[in-house]
Amino acid sequence: MVSAHISIIPEFLEKLELLKIVDQFEITQSEIIHQKTGSRIVFKGIKTSQGTATANLKSIQGVTTFVLDEGEEMHDEDAFDRIDLSIRAKNNHNRVIVVMNPSNREHMLFKKFTPEKPRKDTTYIHTTYLDNITNLNESFIEQAERTKSINIGRYEHLFLGAWLDNAEGLLWKRPLIEANRVDGPPKLARKVVAIDPAVTATANSDETGIVVVGIDHLGTCYVLEDCSGIYSPNEWAQVAKDAFKANDCDYYVGESNQGGDMVSSNIKSVDPMQRVKMVRATRGKYARAEPVYSLYEQGKVKHVGYHSKLESQMVGWNPLDSKNSPDRVDALVWGVTDLLLSNTNIGTSTSGNIPRHKNRRL
Repeated sequence: MVSAHISIIPEFLEKLELLKIVDQFEITQSEIIHQKTGSRIVFKGIKTSQGTATANLKSIQGVTTFVLDEGEEMHDEDAFDRIDLSIRAKNNHNRVIVVMNPSNREHMLFKKFTPEKPRKDTTYIHTTYLDNITNLNESFIEQAERTKSINIGRYEHLFLGAWLDNAEGLLWKRPLIEANRVDGPPKLARKVVAIDPAVTATANSDETGIVVVGIDHLGTCYVLEDCSGIYSPNEWAQVAKDAFKANDCDYYVGESNQGGDMVSSNIKSVDPMQRVKMVRATRGKYARAEPVYSLYEQGKVKHVGYHSKLESQMVGWNPLDSKNSPDRVDALVWGVTDLLLSNTNIGTSTSGNIPRHKNRRL
């Protein structure tokens, strides 16, 4: 919903210009209206952590088509069903269109709609980059071939759209995350913004992991927000500051391996009055993540609402052969480690004083 006016709508407008029918439509940041027929395309955001979010969509009269883009990011089956079942106009052709990159076989959409168990009311269209290869840049094709030569499983998933199995070597599984999901946290004793910085900020860069984590007086952690993305250093510093303020956090936790004191200096440039605790990895990602995974098994880490991209990275990351950096997971691990495991030998070192809010004590 936030990006429709800079992504989907401009592409739609481009096609209207090619067809020379722009004057037939009225276009706003949230709607496209055909002036002759009155038909509308309505862009709405779904925030499934809030129970009333889908009610707003159900209340729109005359909806005959539901398009779910990036369907792999939706894991709330109840929310999907509420909208799906609201497309029921009697005298119109009703359609539900799901556009997605195949995810894990545990995904609810795989269980509902899959060519392996075809439904009579469903049409399946599977495309890959090979269907569009004449329009692709040579560097993209070379990257695909390079991936194919070194990691055929990753190539089949990323470039050919194969569904992932729960392969040996994966840590988190979807049921474990679901078992630790809550609607809201209790009163929290401490909250931090954990940052895993990317070195560059191009379209092909790793993401900067930015995850907000809190802990209650009983020693249970709560994942509150995931603000990760591809940002410039100035951009991620501002995003982190906004998350800090919105969640009333106590301090920042930043990894120093990638950029030395970059995290501290960037944060200080936008939020000079807050403390930044720097951490440095002395062991590999798998060794750092395992203790945090164990806390999930013990029910000591809860997710407040849904964090689709973070959770997709958690269940899709194979620490034994993954080539990409799991930036969101790294930030999560740093935050939970700081709040629950900082006094144990888990392969990190820290610098800087840990601030304590005057009204919060563990």
